[in-house]
Amino acid sequence: MATYYFNNKGEPCTPFTVSGEALVAAGQAIKAIAPDGIEAWRLSYNLSTKVVDVYAEGQDEAGAIAKKLEDDATEAAATLQAEKDARAANEAE
Repeated sequence: MATYYFNNKGEPCTPFTVSGEALVAAGQAIKAIAPDGIEAWRLSYNLSTKVVDVYAEGQDEAGAIAKKLEDDATEAAATLQAEKDARAANEAE
């Protein structure tokens, strides 16, 4: 396990102790324990449960990237469908 610092929105900030402790002292960061060997983009701090969440937990980096691409494609398709539905609703009025 490693110490990691997150901003007050729960997004990864820095793994560096000196700058991280300075941010914590200034009230701009949260200090938490995160798993070793996980890229920062996969980490987030859950403000309600006060634990570090790992995106695609249990998967290696390649698996997490594949899941991210899949999730992004699903989100893009949903957004496109919502825009299409909104246009259709506007034309029906």
